[in-house]
Amino acid sequence: MEIVGGIAEGWKFFKTSFRILFKKPIFLLPIIISWIVAAGIILYTRYYFPTTHSLLLDFLLIYLFVFIIAYVIVLMNLLMLEFVQQIESGEKISFSKAVKELFSWDAIAVMPLAIFFATVWFIILVLEALTSKSREKRKAEPSLRDAARTLGGAESGPLSWFGFGLEMFEKLLRMSVFLALPAIAWENKGSFSAFKKSMEIIRKHPVEFLTAYTLTGFVAVLMALPLLPVFVLDDAGVKFSDAFWLGVLIYECVIWSLNIYLEQMSVGLLYLWHLKWKKKGSKGELSSIPKPDLLDEIYELK
Repeated sequence: MEIVGGIAEGWKFFKTSFRILFKKPIFLLPIIISWIVAAGIILYTRYYFPTTHSLLLDFLLIYLFVFIIAYVIVLMNLLMLEFVQQIESGEKISFSKAVKELFSWDAIAVMPLAIFFATVWFIILVLEALTSKSREKRKAEPSLRDAARTLGGAESGPLSWFGFGLEMFEKLLRMSVFLALPAIAWENKGSFSAFKKSMEIIRKHPVEFLTAYTLTGFVAVLMALPLLPVFVLDDAGVKFSDAFWLGVLIYECVIWSLNIYLEQMSVGLLYLWHLKWKKKGSKGELSSIPKPDLLDEIYELK
């Protein structure tokens, strides 16, 4: 019964995340900003990565790029969580106020967590590079087609079971980090205590966390499916216009943004639910406590 109830409540969380997005589309703005940064760095390294003739320097440069992407992602997610706090406090969403709060505390407090995120992510990427068979061995020429294929994963070669396992672990890492962010944004905790809180929530409510993990992964796969025939036809020699590839790039931005949004909001709502459970004495199953709904109720976060 615990598992069934947890899955049911997890599904409600997932639907609530979509409802919030349709009523408050500003939530997507920070995620789109992080996509632009991430996509720009990925394409820069593909087309213009400097030749240093030093493996160590190459690794350091790649790590720097990974850190920038990781740091921007967590910053923009924190900005989104500042929006949540404004709603929870009964205020109107203020972008300028959220940015001020972000850079007055959050940006500094999250730095160790971002370093940890980037370091583990970098190790995963190195393992993926060592075990994958890339389609492209020489430096590629910039084009809308190649950019769309690169950001869509079509140039990374066939996916192995080992590579699939690494991607699943990467998602687990990402959602665990995202679960720590509310503690920084809402309770002014530092990175170490925030991540400890994340691990505590996962340990106490594994069914709800795994439900969020599974549902967001399932939706990401569904959204990516339309890209599959496009890349298959392209490999078969079918020619598409630049306008078409631009449309593919925009669609990839939508997929990526929705995926990050759903991951963050799902675990953010789980964090709120955990807070309610603790205020009720931390007794019984989490499913015995009414789940939070940002659009219907206001709770104290601090």
